[in-house]
Amino acid sequence: MAFHANPFLERVSDLTTSDFDFVRFFSPKILEKLDEKAFKGGVHVFRSAPGAGKTTLLRAFTPIALRGFWNARRSQELRESFQKLVDIGVLSNQVSPQFLGVLLSCAAGYADLPPGADIKQESLFRALFDCRIVLRTLRSLQSLLGLDLATELSSLQLSYGSEAEDLKGIPRLTDARELIAWAEKHEQRVYAQLDALVSHTRDAVPSHQQFEGLIWLQAVRFQYEGQIVAPARLLMVDDVQKLRRKQRTLLIDELTVQRPAIPVWLAERSIALGDELLSQGARSGRDLSEYSLEEMWSGPKGGNQFLVFAHNILDRRMAAQDLVPSRTFSQCLRETVEASENREDIERGFLKFREDVKRYSGKLRYNAWLEEAERRATDPTIEALINLYVTRILISRDEAKRQMTLELPLPTEELSDRDNSQVSGAAEIFIHEELGMPYYFGIERLCVMASSNIEELLSLAAALYIGIQNKQVLRKRDLNLAPSEQEKLLKQAAKEKLEFVPKNHTEGLRAQRLLDSIGAFCREKTFLPNAPYAPGVTGVRLSQYELSTLTASTSRGRESSLLLKRVLSECTAENLLVAKPSAATTARSAGTIFYLNRTLCAHYGLPLQQGGWQDVFSKDLIEWMERGPKPNRSRRLNID
Repeated sequence: MAFHANPFLERVSDLTTSDFDFVRFFSPKILEKLDEKAFKGGVHVFRSAPGAGKTTLLRAFTPIALRGFWNARRSQELRESFQKLVDIGVLSNQVSPQFLGVLLSCAAGYADLPPGADIKQESLFRALFDCRIVLRTLRSLQSLLGLDLATELSSLQLSYGSEAEDLKGIPRLTDARELIAWAEKHEQRVYAQLDALVSHTRDAVPSHQQFEGLIWLQAVRFQYEGQIVAPARLLMVDDVQKLRRKQRTLLIDELTVQRPAIPVWLAERSIALGDELLSQGARSGRDLSEYSLEEMWSGPKGGNQFLVFAHNILDRRMAAQDLVPSRTFSQCLRETVEASENREDIERGFLKFREDVKRYSGKLRYNAWLEEAERRATDPTIEALINLYVTRILISRDEAKRQMTLELPLPTEELSDRDNSQVSGAAEIFIHEELGMPYYFGIERLCVMASSNIEELLSLAAALYIGIQNKQVLRKRDLNLAPSEQEKLLKQAAKEKLEFVPKNHTEGLRAQRLLDSIGAFCREKTFLPNAPYAPGVTGVRLSQYELSTLTASTSRGRESSLLLKRVLSECTAENLLVAKPSAATTARSAGTIFYLNRTLCAHYGLPLQQGGWQDVFSKDLIEWMERGPKPNRSRRLNID
């Protein structure tokens, strides 16, 4: 059986992806992160950067997908997905799917409506939205029941509850075929009215004083061949960011005021918030809840849970190909650097260590440490090299204290006490920087580089899979990618990501200059000899005061400040920067940390851990945005 040449290039959110592939590729791990209240009545806004999985999540609850999961319930490969849907009450082991998910997209049609906020234009927007809910609901019901022909709708009867008394624009028809005909004609009237507005005629405007589609969806009852069907409903609206700002505000506000009895999911890219993104926190209320998909993975256990999620996604893709014998992606990636392959680099590192610490050889204070380092350096191994670099960092730290201390020898026990995972991490990135030994390799670091973004994970995995394919075509004995091969492919993918920024962003060139400057600044702070911010600096922080100056009416250079705010907002919305709140302490005020995207960290040669950051001023960021890295910083930015 033939499979995809590169299954990691498939995007299940694309409607061109077959339903079979969608069900097979969908990872149920994301369902574990959904809040239980997301299936309760109310408006639920899902927000993220592009590629985080919003559309994929919504598509999983459409009738065709649910039927696919149910039909494959006995398949060992898809059993987990089916069981997760059963656990949350969407599917049942006994009966065919009865959960009706209605998915609409705002990607087409609504922006064609004339701008403004008068009653006529709002009414047109509501009318178009309402008739599309009716159409999409009935078409979705056809898919849920497995009805292929419109004539089979004759057995589908509609009735209405007391809530339907509020319907003014949508007729309470009991024949599904008649209601479909009404909805199609109503949509045509909306577009006819658009032409009328252009020609200034006075044809009647479809009158909708509120969003009635949701009221209708809650009130209507469906009966097929004498049986009640689809009693549970979910309204899903994707691509809300495609609406005009006033349309988006009107939709969210009015749907929330209606206090829906069924869950309403609105999915949008973070860019929809605009400048508000820098000060936006997740809000929850009685009828409105907001969720950030990236923040789903940022909790205490979020990182490990994303690793499990990413593994599941990659392995499902790997199972969809037959070129490489392995059925799991991680088996194709070597996880360790072999000393035999890097003996020259290790020996060069030993010589560099001895040269760097030569000036301490006469100091009694460090004699025991240096002797211990030499004892550990008897065998040229990676572990021994890391120990040497840890010793060098700790000596540099001790010397940098500049305190009046007695020249007493430091015991070897204190060397072990001062060593920790952060210092070892700094030693690893120093070795990569100075000796060129691979650092960006292995399944865990691959998943970290994805920055909790599924599309980015798949893009990186696709680059690695091409390398695996090439080894297969060349009939290499070892199909697994060595650490150096992985790093080369991942760095090339990171470089292409950055090069794409000017082509895909409103202020692309400024964004690229800002990112390059932050990368150069972080490198300067990361590779100080004593590694004071181990394992390294990967972000910058603006205090709350500095953020407020970006919109203060009395600030100097207001145009540049607003431009910086727009660039920061766009970089955050597009997952180039990851914004994290920074709480106030006794030593500093509150603020926001802007971490570099982890794939970009690989491009700039920085560690992948979050945590290290430095305070900067908004005027510095404005200068970086306009001029790029300063020469004394960019000289360290030696990117191939």
